[in-house]
Amino acid sequence: MRLVYEMADRIAVLEGEIGRLKEQLHEKGKGTSTPAQPPPFVRANKKKKKNTTRKKRATAYTRKKETPTETVFHTEEKCSDCGGKLGKPVVAYNRQIIDLPVITYTVSDHVVIRRWCYHCKKSIQPEVNFKGLVIGKGRIGINLTATIVTMRDRLRLPVGMIQAYLKLVYGLSISKGEIVGLLQNVAAIGKPTYEHILEEIRKSPVVHADETGGREDGVNGYFWSFSTKKVHFLMYRKSRAAKVVEEIVGKDSEQFDGVLTTDFYAAYNTYSGFHQRCWVHLLRDIHKLKEEHKKHPPLNKWAKQVKQIYEEAKAYGGPSPNTKAGVAMEERIAKQRQFEERLKQVSQKYVLSNAPMSTLCGRIMTFMPELFTFVRFPQVASDNNPAERIIRHTVVARKIQGGTRSPKGSETKSILTSLFDTWNLQGLNPLEQCRLLLATC
Repeated sequence: MRLVYEMADRIAVLEGEIGRLKEQLHEKGKGTSTPAQPPPFVRANKKKKKNTTRKKRATAYTRKKETPTETVFHTEEKCSDCGGKLGKPVVAYNRQIIDLPVITYTVSDHVVIRRWCYHCKKSIQPEVNFKGLVIGKGRIGINLTATIVTMRDRLRLPVGMIQAYLKLVYGLSISKGEIVGLLQNVAAIGKPTYEHILEEIRKSPVVHADETGGREDGVNGYFWSFSTKKVHFLMYRKSRAAKVVEEIVGKDSEQFDGVLTTDFYAAYNTYSGFHQRCWVHLLRDIHKLKEEHKKHPPLNKWAKQVKQIYEEAKAYGGPSPNTKAGVAMEERIAKQRQFEERLKQVSQKYVLSNAPMSTLCGRIMTFMPELFTFVRFPQVASDNNPAERIIRHTVVARKIQGGTRSPKGSETKSILTSLFDTWNLQGLNPLEQCRLLLATC
């Protein structure tokens, strides 16, 4: 009984303490007497409706049924329970199974028969034309050759992986040297098309150019890319100097008179025609500079002004469609000069200063005539993204395959990549186009 009374007193003391603490919390707005209001950004809970049907979708997100290559019927001739006769068949359901056939390679042995002519007194044998079946006097057919070349260029597989795949999937043993020989033969067949692509590049009104690193026999070199919306020309050179650009545009720019779109690399300065420098590269460098100097109000203000001028230039829709061609061009040129003057006023004052943006302002002033060419010519883009995208395949291939072993290997890679990239740009099936190319040799 004594223990019960002690515990009762203890409970009374604790209840008093709890009451005092509740009053303190209530004074601070955290009490339990009034429920706390959720913050304004918290969405109120809604009770879920029961027995609601889900809204029907416009299209079902399931794999569409394929056109069957064969149809297999499953039916019973007699009742499985009593063995009785069954009635008229009705389709219960159908199920598609998509699979790959287990196949191996084929070998066609062409036997040419020679026969003796008793009248002419000589042997007669047919003249068999193997064109469209095999390249030259080799044994590898064009279908297998096209598959190997496509795996090498489009799938970026090393020669050893191609060899392992053919052995694993088809049971075909082929040496690495033979695979390399096939690649070189296809490149030799496609070289006239490769040269024709170069001529199309030179005749194009707008060309995007870029370069990336490469290796030949362990020595660093460069892949040079020149592309349009329909063709791509890739070549390997050991140099990154302006003489490589002169191979395409000519020493005095006499072989190309279109607009050349590039980044700010100095080797492209050799071209004396219309030039468009990439704004994406410039804006990226400005953003990087802002990240390095986060608390620099003049830099932030200057960057904002430059970007605003660029966005206004991008938004310029050109003169009225009813305007005469000559008047429209004059208006575009005048508009180009306006944007150049505005950018000059923003950047010129920082060229000789110690501000962080002085270097970029110097670049802007140097390339001012080549920054707003896209305003003058509506078919010209303000960036060099097409060149960046088309050369990415070569960059990834270099990381996977390494480099080439000889100048012939570099030429082979340049030709094959140019052909396959061109077919892709034109919306064609590269494997099928490779077969057609080999069928004509």
